[in-house]
Amino acid sequence: MDKDTVHILLIEDNDEQVVFLRRLLSESEAGEFELHVAGNLEMGLARLKDGGIHLILLDLALPDSDGLETFLRVVEAEPDLPLVVLSGMDDVALAIEIVQLGAQDYLVKGHVDNHLLIRSLQYAIERKRIQIQIKRANDQLEFRVRERTDALLQMNGKLQQEIAVRRAAEDALTESNRQLAAAMEVMQATQREIIQRERMNALGRMANGIAHDFNNGLAPIVGFSELLLNKPDLLSEPEKVRTYLQMIHAAAQSTSQVASRLKEFYRHRDETETFAPVSVNRLVQEVMALTQPRWKDQALGAGIQINFRTELGDVPNVPANESELREMLVNLVFNAVEAIPQRGTITIRTEARGSRLLLTVSDDGVGMSEEVKARCMEPFFTVKEDQNSGFGLGLVYGVVLRHEAEIDIRSALGHGTDIMISLPLERSPRAPEPVAAAKPEPASPGSLRILVVEDEPLVRELLGVYLKEEQHEYVTAVNGRDGLEKFREGEFDIVLTDRAMPEMNGDALAAEIKRIKPSQPIILLTGFGDLMASSGEKPTGVDLVVGKPFTLGTLRNAIAKVVHRPPTA
Repeated sequence: MDKDTVHILLIEDNDEQVVFLRRLLSESEAGEFELHVAGNLEMGLARLKDGGIHLILLDLALPDSDGLETFLRVVEAEPDLPLVVLSGMDDVALAIEIVQLGAQDYLVKGHVDNHLLIRSLQYAIERKRIQIQIKRANDQLEFRVRERTDALLQMNGKLQQEIAVRRAAEDALTESNRQLAAAMEVMQATQREIIQRERMNALGRMANGIAHDFNNGLAPIVGFSELLLNKPDLLSEPEKVRTYLQMIHAAAQSTSQVASRLKEFYRHRDETETFAPVSVNRLVQEVMALTQPRWKDQALGAGIQINFRTELGDVPNVPANESELREMLVNLVFNAVEAIPQRGTITIRTEARGSRLLLTVSDDGVGMSEEVKARCMEPFFTVKEDQNSGFGLGLVYGVVLRHEAEIDIRSALGHGTDIMISLPLERSPRAPEPVAAAKPEPASPGSLRILVVEDEPLVRELLGVYLKEEQHEYVTAVNGRDGLEKFREGEFDIVLTDRAMPEMNGDALAAEIKRIKPSQPIILLTGFGDLMASSGEKPTGVDLVVGKPFTLGTLRNAIAKVVHRPPTA
C-alpha cells in the first residue's frame, strides 16, 4: 500500500475502544492513518456524506442501531468503501453472513492487536479495490455483451427481413417460372400446330407439284400412244412410229424421275457415278417436243400465246446424266412458261465457249425482283400460289452442282429472265478410277430357271415377257407366301421378288429363303429402289436391289451380276 494517509471512519460509542484503536494506529509503521470518529450510526452516515473517507470500522452495537441492520444501512450508504466490522460478539455465523453480504473482514474486540488490525485494514482496502475493479470489468463486460447482443439482435432482425425478402423473391420466381412454363407449353403447342400446318401446306404444294409434273410427263405418253392406237394407218410409216415411240419412252423415263426428286436436292454426285456423253442439242429437241402440251396446248387453252425458238450451235457432247439434264431443261421450260402472262417467246441456245458448253434458257416474261432472284434456288420457295411445289429451280441447282457446272441468272422485273448454265466438256481430274473398258459386261448366264414373286399383274406379265425374250424358264407367284411355297416345291437359279406385297413382304421372303438355302441368289425389285440406294439400305438376304421402273437391259445386267458373283450369305 502507498505512503499516503488513509482516512478511517470509526463508528463506535465506546470511548475506551476509540482510545485503544488510536494508539494501535499510531504505532503502525505501515503507513499514515487518520481516524475520524462517530458515536452513533446517524453521525457516521452524516460524516460519510462529507466524503474523504477511505475505510469504515463499524461496531454493530450502537445507541441508535444494532446488529445486522447497522451493517446493511452503512453498506447501502457507501457500497464502494471497504468495511471492517469490529464487534464485541464472537458469533461465527454472524461473521460469515456479514462477510457474505460485503464486509471485508470481521474482527472481535479484545482479540485485536496492532499487526492484526493493520493487516486487516490493508487487506480490506486491497480486496475492495479488486472487487470494484472486478465489478467495473463485469459491468463493462456486461455492457459490451448487452451492446453486442443488441447488435446481434438487430443483425438477426435484418437477416430475418432479408430472408423474408428472399423468400418472397423465391416465391415470386417460382410463380414466374410456373407462368413461364405454362406460357412455354402454350407456345410449344402453338408452334407444333403451326409447324404441322406448314408441313401440311408444304405437303399439299408438293403433292400438287408432283401431280402437275406427272400429268405433264404423262401427256406425251397418252397422246402419242392414243395416236398409234386410234390411227392404224400411222403404222405404215415406220419412221414416224419410231419417233412417237422414242417420245413415249423419253417421257416415261422423265416421269419415273419425278417420284425420286425429293432426294435429288443438293445431292452431290457419288464418286462411282459414271457420266456418259450426251448430245445437248438432241436433248433440247426432245424437251421441246415433250413440253409442247404445256407451252402450246395448255397455254393456248388459257389464252396465252407462246413461241418456242431454238438457236443451237455446233457443240460437242458433254459428260452428263442424260435423265437429269432432261429434267433440268423441262423445269427451266416450265418456269419460263409460267413467267409469260399473255404473249411471249421462250428461246433455248447452245454454244461452245472454250472448254465449256453454254446452255441458255430465255424468256421475255415478267422477270424477277432482286429479292426473288436471291431466293429462287431455295427448295419450296415459290411466288406462285397453288401452281407448283417450288421444286423447279432448286432441282436445277442440284443438277448444276452434281455436274460441276455453273449457273448465272439475269433477270429484272418486266424484262424477262435469262438462265445460263455452263457445263464442262470434260470431268474434273479425280483420283484414278476404274476404266469402263476394264469392266466388261457380264457374259450371258444362259437359260435359267427363275422364280418371279410379284403381286402386280402388269409387272408380273412384263417380267414374263422379258424373261421369255431372254430364253429363261420362269414360275410366277402372286405374293410372298405363295412364292415361299413354290420355292419349297422346286429348284431355282434366281429369285426375283417385289418388296411391298400382302401376307409376306419381300424382306421376310428373302430372309426365309436364305435360311432354307443360304446360297440362293435373290434380286429385290421395288419402287423404293432409289430411296434405298440413297440411304444404303439393303435387306438381309437380298443380293441386289433393282429399282422400278426397269428396262430389259437393267434386268439382264442384274441377273448376270448375281449369277457371276458369290451370293450374300
